[in-house]
Amino acid sequence: MPWIPWLKQEAKVKGSHAVDPWSLSTPLLQWSETDAWTIGHAVEGLLVTGASGSGKTSTSGTRCARSFLEAGFGGLVLTAKQDEVQLWIEHCRATGRENDLILFSPEGPWCFNPLDFELNRKGAGAGHTENLVNLFTTMLEIADRTGSNGGGREDESYWRKAARQLVRNFCDLLILATGHVSIPDLYRAIISSATSLDQAASEGWKRNSYCFKLLVDADAAAKSSIRREDFKLVADYILLEYPGLSDKTRSVIVSSFTSCIDVMNRGVLRQLFCGRTNFSLNDSEQGKVIVVALPVKEFGEVGVIANVLMKYCWQLAVERRDVKQNPRPVFLYADEAQFFFYDRDFLFQSTCRSSRVATVYLTQNLSNVLEAMGGEGSRAKADSLLGNLACKVFHANADPVTNEWAASIIGKKRQFFMNANHGHQSEDWLDSAMGLSHSRNVNAGVSEQMDYEVQPSAFHRLRTGGPANDRLVDAIVFQNGRVFGQTGRSWLPVTFRQSD
Repeated sequence: MPWIPWLKQEAKVKGSHAVDPWSLSTPLLQWSETDAWTIGHAVEGLLVTGASGSGKTSTSGTRCARSFLEAGFGGLVLTAKQDEVQLWIEHCRATGRENDLILFSPEGPWCFNPLDFELNRKGAGAGHTENLVNLFTTMLEIADRTGSNGGGREDESYWRKAARQLVRNFCDLLILATGHVSIPDLYRAIISSATSLDQAASEGWKRNSYCFKLLVDADAAAKSSIRREDFKLVADYILLEYPGLSDKTRSVIVSSFTSCIDVMNRGVLRQLFCGRTNFSLNDSEQGKVIVVALPVKEFGEVGVIANVLMKYCWQLAVERRDVKQNPRPVFLYADEAQFFFYDRDFLFQSTCRSSRVATVYLTQNLSNVLEAMGGEGSRAKADSLLGNLACKVFHANADPVTNEWAASIIGKKRQFFMNANHGHQSEDWLDSAMGLSHSRNVNAGVSEQMDYEVQPSAFHRLRTGGPANDRLVDAIVFQNGRVFGQTGRSWLPVTFRQSD
């Protein structure tokens, strides 16, 4: 009977002394009778691969998810398939965490404005305009889903800098005048700005322009000495530099801006991301489980943008937290993770362990990751990301690229191969033809060579659950820098039982 991994329920009190529930050595689940998966292992990252129908979601994915909830983690869940929202509701219900669930959806009460969140967050770096500009441009890259590689025009750098200058000055204007920033307000301020020096001086423009009203309010607002200097730069740009540009240059800059923000400035994305923030991504540090309930298979590209944008902002938030003050681990969980990768993920994964972030990505194969990264340096970025997911669970797979990669990660060892051959040679052709006489040659030997510990073909034969397999699902677990007690190696065969 195979060993079935089970959730580890750790006693909270040992003798008369309370046990630290957030200790890195605290077990979350057992891979075998002697091998636990601990909080320390979890914050080193986990990748789960397996073909569709391999059982990865219903077994290893579910075991990990519920272990986090049982342990009291907060986290962020990205959704691709339509049934995932209900699945996480069931996970929270089964572990007594229903009251910690935040469903971020068009039907819910929640709104998250990334620019407003960055402006008003805690910390010495909060409120800096350049951080807002960087966040804004990243939001547009996510919405565009093309990254920041550009199209190769010789003058592209100028247009990018000019667009950032536009956003920088109008962000400052809104902050000085209202104390808030949103994409709809940015759009309204920019399109109502003066398009010539004559218009900037005209009474009609001043009387009807939202942009000029913001200038008046910003001028009247109380300001620090630094902000007074900022306002001078903003006023000079809006009243002199910007309207003084040639019509063609200005129209290209504005068109670049408006075409990029268009998708964020309408429909569900405007509803969810452009109002006033009424919850905090930092709530996950207090145990809240935030589920982005816009599954990609239902909401399409809007779902991708919503999930990736929440992921990016959450990553920024959790890496700024003080784990000494609040050591509760948090998790980032994504099934069908290939929908949500973007080209900066590898940077987050390289440092998030110190913030006690447990990343769990489930995907079918390596090719999904490479395709999702896309663009220049995609292989290096994918290798960096996957290399920083120290634990890997390999389920049944028929993809040769993934199977070769898995076998190479597990590694090679010195192996001995027996070989033998047998032959004969006739002494006389007539005797040989009559079967009367011949000589025999027998050779045998042993060769030594390095070969895969787990052959790529082994991943074809792993069980995939269901009635035909008595609901048993096989996998091979690999953990970087670890020797499993049961095998004495860095890999371990495990068997999960699917829930009825």
